[in-house]
Amino acid sequence: RKVKRERLFAVCFLLFVSSVCAQDLKVTASVSSRVVSINEQLTLTISIEGRSGRLPSLSLPKLNDFDVYSSGTSQNVSIVNGQISSVFEYNYVLVPKRQGKLTIPAFRLNFKGKTYITNPIEITVTAPSASKAPVQGQQQHKALAAKSFWIKQKLNKSIAYVGEPVYYTFYFYSDRGLAQNPNLTLPDFSGFLKEDLPPPKHYQTVVKGKRYYVTEIKYAIFPVKPGKYSFPSAQLEIVDSFFPSFFDDDFFKGFFGGGPRRKILKSNTLDLLVKKLPSEGKPQNYKGDIGAFKIAATVSKKKLKVGEALNLNVKISGEGNISSITQPDFPPFVNFRQYEVVSSQNIRKSNYRISGSKTFQTVLVPRIAGKLKIPPIEYSFFDPAAQAYKTLKTKEIPVEVLPAGKKPKTGPPVKISLKEVSTDIRYIKNQCRLRKRKEYSWKNFFAVQAVPVFIFLAILFVQNRLMDRILPASLVARKSAYSKAKIKIAKLHGEAKFFFEAAEKILMEFIKARAGVDRIDSVEKLLSDRGVPADLKNRVSETIKNYQSARFSPSEVSLDYKKEKDSLSRLLGELKKWI
Repeated sequence: RKVKRERLFAVCFLLFVSSVCAQDLKVTASVSSRVVSINEQLTLTISIEGRSGRLPSLSLPKLNDFDVYSSGTSQNVSIVNGQISSVFEYNYVLVPKRQGKLTIPAFRLNFKGKTYITNPIEITVTAPSASKAPVQGQQQHKALAAKSFWIKQKLNKSIAYVGEPVYYTFYFYSDRGLAQNPNLTLPDFSGFLKEDLPPPKHYQTVVKGKRYYVTEIKYAIFPVKPGKYSFPSAQLEIVDSFFPSFFDDDFFKGFFGGGPRRKILKSNTLDLLVKKLPSEGKPQNYKGDIGAFKIAATVSKKKLKVGEALNLNVKISGEGNISSITQPDFPPFVNFRQYEVVSSQNIRKSNYRISGSKTFQTVLVPRIAGKLKIPPIEYSFFDPAAQAYKTLKTKEIPVEVLPAGKKPKTGPPVKISLKEVSTDIRYIKNQCRLRKRKEYSWKNFFAVQAVPVFIFLAILFVQNRLMDRILPASLVARKSAYSKAKIKIAKLHGEAKFFFEAAEKILMEFIKARAGVDRIDSVEKLLSDRGVPADLKNRVSETIKNYQSARFSPSEVSLDYKKEKDSLSRLLGELKKWI
C-alpha cells in the first residue's frame, strides 16, 4: 500500500507540474495613441504573459505603413508562492508614412502547438501639426550662396573605456524637399556592439543666417576591444528636386533651375580612442560591469513564520549596458534556505540614452524563529565618468520570524518550483530513547530497512535529482553538464536576438559546471589554466563574441537553426575533453 501511495503521489505531482507548464499565454497589443499627425509618432507595446521563467520570443511582422524602431524591452519575472510567472514587453516606436486610416495588423504567436492572436489596431493619421519654427532673421539674404544640403556626424566623446556607451549622431541639413527617398550609408562600427536610439529627431535651425530642416539619427555603440578606431565618412545619396526652399517665398523660382540632379553627400571622419580598464583599485568581486548604477534590496515581507517563504529582490538601475549587468554575489544566508536566482530587466531608450534596471530575485525560507537579519549585498562596477571602480552595498534588512505553531496550515502546502542552492547548518540533536528489546524483531528490522528504498523511489519519480543526494553537487554538475547542455540546445528557438542570448548562456553554464566554479572573470584565463589548446580557446572566444554581436546588432541576422545548434554541440564536445 505504501508503494502505491508513493507512486500515486509521484503521478499527481507530475500531473500538477504538467498542468502548470501547460498554462495558456496571454498576448496583448496596445498603442500610446490612436490619433496622430503625419509628423508625430506613437509607441506600440506587445505584452506576453505566462507561468514560466522563459517565454517564447516575438517576431515582428511587416508594418508597411510605418517606419518601425525598437524602443527597448521589459522582462519582469516574479515569484509568488514559489511559482514563477513572467511578463515580457516589447516596445516599438512607429512613425506613419501617410495620412488616413492605417491598420496595425494582428500579431500571431505559436507556442506549444497553440496559436495566440492579438486584435488589429486602427490608427488615424491626420495632417501635419503646425510647425513652431523660429522667426526668419535679417541675415538670411547674406547667405543665399550657402549649401542647400549637407551632412555631418559626431561622437559625444573622443576617449572611452572598453564597454562604455558612446553616443553617435548623424545630421542631415536641407532647405528643400527631395525628389525621392535618400540612400544613407553609415560607418559599420566593426568591433563595437550597436543599439539604435529611435526615432529620428526632426527640427528646424538657423546656420549662418540660413534656415534648415534637420534630421538626426542616433546610435549607442559599445567598444569590445581597446585600441585606436577611425570611422570613415557617412554618405547620403540624394536626388535634388530643385523645388523652392521650404522657407522661400518665391514659389516659381525652382521651376527654372533645370531637372532633378543626383548628389552624393559626404560627412567628416571620426576618431575614437578606447582604453583598457585600469587594474588599480579593481575590487575582487568586480565582474566587468561599466556605467553609473545604484543598488537596492527589498523583501516581500518582514514578518513571517518558520517554513514560510519571502522574496528577496536586488535591483540594479542606472545608465549603461543594462543587458550585460551581472548578478551580484549573494552572501551566505544563515538560518535560511535559499533557492535559485531569477532575473528580469527593463531597458529604456528615453531621451536618446540607454538606461533601465535589472532585478535579481530569490526565495528565502527561514528555518528558526527569532530576530533574523538579511546581510548587505555588495555590487561593484566601473564608473567611466569618475574613472574609478565603485562598490555599493544594500542596507541590512531585519526580519521577524515567528514559530510555526502547532495548528496545521489550512489548504494544500505551497510547492516551491525553484531549486534549492544553499542551506544553513543542520544541527544533530540527541533525542534517542532506549526501547524495549521486544520492539527489535526481524520483521521490524526489514520494515525499517525498506523505508530508504521508498524514499529513493520517491526522489527518483518526484524530483529526478537522485545523484545530487548521493554524490557532491559539483561532481554531479560536472558529469551531467554535457547532457543537460545538449537538451537545452535541442530546445533553442525564437528570433536571433534571443536565440544567441540563450546559446551564450548554455556555453557559459557548461564551462562553469565543468570547471567547478560559480563565476568566470575571464573565459580565456580559465581555459588557459585548464590547459585547453590555443585554437580551441580562440574558437570559444570568437563564438562568444559572435553571439554578442548577433544579440545587439540592430539589423536582422540570418539564422540557420540546425547549423548553429550543431556548431555549438561540437564545440561543447571538444571542450568536454579538456575541462
